[in-house]
Amino acid sequence: METILVIDDDLYMRDILEDLLSLDEYSVISAENGVEGIEKFKEHNPELVLTDLVMPKKDGLSFIQEVKDENPEARIIAVSGSSDLNLISDVVSAKVNRILTKPFNIDELLDAVAELLDAKADTGQTYAHHHYPRA
Repeated sequence: METILVIDDDLYMRDILEDLLSLDEYSVISAENGVEGIEKFKEHNPELVLTDLVMPKKDGLSFIQEVKDENPEARIIAVSGSSDLNLISDVVSAKVNRILTKPFNIDELLDAVAELLDAKADTGQTYAHHHYPRA
């Protein structure tokens, strides 16, 4: 079972994402900011990270840059409600795998997650991938 790290300072958003991903048979861990996200990333080595961009303590961009510096192959989806084009440009430069803007479509999110995890599986890394069709 793949592990996904969800980082968002909004408890409600974290809970929704955890529930959605758990229903799709993923193991989900969460963090409320980038500082906690780095700790959990190092501890759990998740196959995918879903991170908000605007957060206290350590924002999503700083988190992405730190993770990508140490692990360039890390799979990361950035989620943001910000329309700041400079921020989006910086996130693209940090080599994030996907950017989703809030509010996003649930199927869009789940499809991006499945696609990135399938791409990781295609690199020859071995782990089970179970994806069950959604109703």
